[in-house]
Amino acid sequence: MNKQFLKNLKLIVVIAAVLGFAGVLLYLAYSFSLMWQAMAAGFTIGFLLILLFLLFIALIYVGIRILWIQRELNKCRLEVEILKKKLAEEKLKNDSKIE
Repeated sequence: MNKQFLKNLKLIVVIAAVLGFAGVLLYLAYSFSLMWQAMAAGFTIGFLLILLFLLFIALIYVGIRILWIQRELNKCRLEVEILKKKLAEEKLKNDSKIE
């Protein structure tokens, strides 16, 4: 009975070792897949943050550009008004010379 017990014990230890090794391999594979997913998520989030930062810079540039164009437009409108007044004055002078 003692020999049979040792034989069964060895068999149980070998099966437990094989199952433990398989469990360790599965745990490592699972951990690696979690790490891989975390790295992929990190890269994706990093890329999106860089893209968001670039879009924010582009938004600021476009806003400043619009303000600059409006400033130039107001200058041109003022210049047009001044030229209209000068043209009206020149027409009055020419009309008075003709008469």
